[in-house]
Amino acid sequence: MRKIFFALIAIFGILVSCSKDFLNPQPTNAVSDEQIFSSVEAANTALNSAYAYIGHYYSMTLGTVMSEVMGEDASMSSGAYGFPTYNWNLYSYTYSQVAASEPWWFGYSNYIWPTDYKGIDSVNSILANAEALEEGSDKKELIAQAYAVRGFLYLRLIRMFAPTYTVNPEGKGVILRLETANAASEHLKRASIKDVYAQIVSDLTYAVNNCTGTSQYFINSKAAALLLARTYLDMADYANAQKYAEMAAGNTFDGSNLCSKEEWRSGFKNPNSEWLWGFNYNENTSNFYASLPSFYYLADSDTAIEYGGQSSVDGIFETGENLLDGYSTVRWTKRFVDSFENGDCRKLFPFYFFAADGYLTSKFSHRGTIGDADFPLARVAEAYLIKAECEAKAGSASIAKQVLNALQEKRGASKTDGSLENIYMERRKELYGEGFRLHDIKRLHQPLDRTKDPEHWADVKSLPADSPRFMLPIPEVEMLYNSALTSADQNEFWAK
Repeated sequence: MRKIFFALIAIFGILVSCSKDFLNPQPTNAVSDEQIFSSVEAANTALNSAYAYIGHYYSMTLGTVMSEVMGEDASMSSGAYGFPTYNWNLYSYTYSQVAASEPWWFGYSNYIWPTDYKGIDSVNSILANAEALEEGSDKKELIAQAYAVRGFLYLRLIRMFAPTYTVNPEGKGVILRLETANAASEHLKRASIKDVYAQIVSDLTYAVNNCTGTSQYFINSKAAALLLARTYLDMADYANAQKYAEMAAGNTFDGSNLCSKEEWRSGFKNPNSEWLWGFNYNENTSNFYASLPSFYYLADSDTAIEYGGQSSVDGIFETGENLLDGYSTVRWTKRFVDSFENGDCRKLFPFYFFAADGYLTSKFSHRGTIGDADFPLARVAEAYLIKAECEAKAGSASIAKQVLNALQEKRGASKTDGSLENIYMERRKELYGEGFRLHDIKRLHQPLDRTKDPEHWADVKSLPADSPRFMLPIPEVEMLYNSALTSADQNEFWAK
């Protein structure tokens, strides 16, 4: 079957309103298999297509914000204070996701699932056709990149659509397709969580050993090592998680390979020395209003008030005086904001409009137009946190403390001991807004507890550890048209 790959600009729809129409961008150009696999240079179009799916707002924005607002530190504006909610991720926050595709704002899985599988299909096509390409270093790098992208996408999928590994490795994971898909392809059941993670480990290990590029916009060897450390951490394989975290950080944990306070506070819009891999958004590939910064906060400060104070809501949507350039619907609780010391460079919560609605964050900014801002997907700081956690798990409290303190000192925070409690809290402070919180709740078997934060208006204020509601439903379309699936294959909360 003739396969189609779309150029980067065709992948990204320009969002100019909140209607369903703009969740269905149409491609404007395409090339055939014969053209795309005529040379390594041409085959890189397929790789670019896969990377475009990684950064598409269907998955990147919905999935990243979802992980934050399904936790306890972040919330969504409720709409009760004259501030529109726009529906985006509102139903993640309220735990109201459904398997159906209508109405679209309830059915996020119907966008995340197919988008990531399209990326997987793109790299599967590279691997299926690579043998016919001319030999050389460029071909080896192309293949290594394909494995890296597939490992990343499967890790992203299984974290959202399955229980965490340590609940039951033999439980239902996601569909593991390692060949290109077409109308005649075999329908596949959900593979076990164990088998999916084994494939992720295999793909990312290949990438660690074979990626030779150094660009921060593609998965290089150190970035693949960090993704592999992240994978092993999910599996509670602390020895391997530590091994690959050390590789990602160049076995340097004295703070010298961490970015400066000024760089951290600069708005996370450009890669710095600490970024191992980030997604390259620019004016041509930007998701505009559907971009991640749009949902957090896009103004630098409100100069009329003291930092961290209350701003007047009057006129914020007025042309010329608009403090907010995006949707700005994600909020952060006062308790989370107060957990940062004033000297901590990560305390980027410039103001709030209403105390009951929570604080905005300026951690993520943009360069010019809305969405013109790169986004980090692998940073050295995460390697520090993984290393500290693994050392603490192994009983090496002094080393855990040393690594944790190096990170804290670099950020301007007071040093603490290396207890797991402090390490977990440091993860929340360092990685907030980057899509980690829900996945940490799952892998650490923590309950959801929003009861201490009055800003949380959702009916779901608490859930037990390992709740089936911590995952997304398998999309209705997959359940209907995949003949290998039965109603028993739907995730527990949505099973009929």
